[in-house]
Amino acid sequence: MRSARGLIGGDPVEPLRLFPLRYPWAYAHVQQAKRNTWFPEEAPLHDDVQDWHERLTEEERQAVEILLGFFNPMESLVTSNLLLALYPHLTAPEVRLYLARQAWEEANHAMAFEYVIKTLPVDRERVFGMLEEHPAVAAKAAFQRRLTAEILKPDLDLATIEGRQRLLRNLVGFFVILEGIFFYSGFAFALSFRRRNCLRGLGTIIDWVLKDESLHLSFGVHLIQAFLQENPEVRTPALGEELRRMILEAVALEEAYNQALLPRPVLGLHAGSLNAYVRYVADRRLEELGLGPHFHTPNPFRWLAAEIDLPEQVNFFEARNVNYEVARPRE
Repeated sequence: MRSARGLIGGDPVEPLRLFPLRYPWAYAHVQQAKRNTWFPEEAPLHDDVQDWHERLTEEERQAVEILLGFFNPMESLVTSNLLLALYPHLTAPEVRLYLARQAWEEANHAMAFEYVIKTLPVDRERVFGMLEEHPAVAAKAAFQRRLTAEILKPDLDLATIEGRQRLLRNLVGFFVILEGIFFYSGFAFALSFRRRNCLRGLGTIIDWVLKDESLHLSFGVHLIQAFLQENPEVRTPALGEELRRMILEAVALEEAYNQALLPRPVLGLHAGSLNAYVRYVADRRLEELGLGPHFHTPNPFRWLAAEIDLPEQVNFFEARNVNYEVARPRE
């Protein structure tokens, strides 16, 4: 028989034993992820190289380098957080199965951006130096690394409310903020090139990454909801206010990044409109957390509706399912 334990508290080295499923939504995400399998080299980039030489301005090339300098290390940070901060503590078998699959996908994304970096004639040293040398990129990385460091501290005790709240902050910081705000802002900028029929190979890779990241976001939504259902004592007004501050801090970091990315308009896109999109997305995330919108900003990019879907998900603090369900598998 399967153990009656929940998401946390199980034997961290117990062999995988899936059925009967306790969290069918997690197993459904695994099944969908398998159908999303792709490999970077399947996207040809020869036309992108020609675009780089013949169609992109110097400002556009610099913006692409900043974008790659953000995405490449962030994918690695997600992988490290999954394996070091989450996998040891989230012990439900079907949840662990998806975390393992997600870690593979994040590594695949890192290889995909490396494929782009080594194929396009970018300044490799500049791209890989962004993490330490570009203030806006470094600030976002520091924000995420701080969340991982909190879980890796030796005083973490998930038997306490404070310990479980620390874990919840990590889940929100990575699934909701990094994958649900930072990445969506980057996708919007990257797909602006394809809208001009430019960098189509990169656009294909972004499509594939976006499909994975949307599933990661959906999984994170379900995971946070299940965690709160099993640990309702962590859902306090003080924690809700802290999560609101985290999201507003992240928006400020993303707005500073977009100002650095677009000091002048590129592709008819300017930092003000991209930041309006960030605020729009952030309001959606705040509403899903049951914290209420802050910016009340409409979506400035209606054309993105066909590229990036932002479905209603789950209101965490009210524990209310809204939409965005993955097909329930047979047990």
